[in-house]
Amino acid sequence: MKRSRSARDEILAQLQQFAADQPAPFDFHVHTVWTDGQNSSLEMYQEAVRVGLEVMLFSEHARKSSDWFGQFAEEIRALPKLGCAALIGVEVKALDFEGNIDCSEEILEECQLVMGSVHRFPGEQGIVKGTRADLDPEEIVDTEFRLASAMLDNPAIDILGHAFGMCYRRFRIAPPDEKFIALIEKAARTGVAFEVNAHYHPDPWFLIGACRKAGATISLGSNAHALGDVGRILRVLRGQEPPWNPSGP
Repeated sequence: MKRSRSARDEILAQLQQFAADQPAPFDFHVHTVWTDGQNSSLEMYQEAVRVGLEVMLFSEHARKSSDWFGQFAEEIRALPKLGCAALIGVEVKALDFEGNIDCSEEILEECQLVMGSVHRFPGEQGIVKGTRADLDPEEIVDTEFRLASAMLDNPAIDILGHAFGMCYRRFRIAPPDEKFIALIEKAARTGVAFEVNAHYHPDPWFLIGACRKAGATISLGSNAHALGDVGRILRVLRGQEPPWNPSGP
């Protein structure tokens, strides 16, 4: 399957217009047992149908060595058609400050949408936690900003995933608003959707407002790794669940 930029734009266009308490019933950030999720693709899909989603994106983690991805894509294509469109996607990692990503062309061609995210800093390997003694808070924000900004120049990227997620979750640093706005404005210029993420962003409506002001495309995601996470971004935007609190766990 060859990826189509016009098809991508058509998919994303569907979730741009929504009222304050009526977000588009889409969730574009879902993981399964193929990587670090707790449930199968069928279970996550059935939950999406139950909570009223109309479109969901299986944004499974993958890297160049993920030779299982074709089987995963076939599994998503084989899901029952129960009123919610299931899209094949991938969440890829930033490798460096030049915008390179850890993903093969074969995987990219399987996908309807590609999400690029910062999960670690250059030189780090595996699942990384904890602070960096060699970096002060300003350097940490700048490093994540530069990695995310570089991905916006990569034509393979359709969605910038959970901007400044490492600052918030790993380092417990709140990036200044102007850094978010700078990324959003560049996303608008490059045509990459900016993800508003329920797991990483404590003020999603601020980001939505900034996207609308800049003319940036919005993507809504829950970072769902279990059934209870599916559609959480919609519940947060509706005021049915609180947004993530950086002072909490």
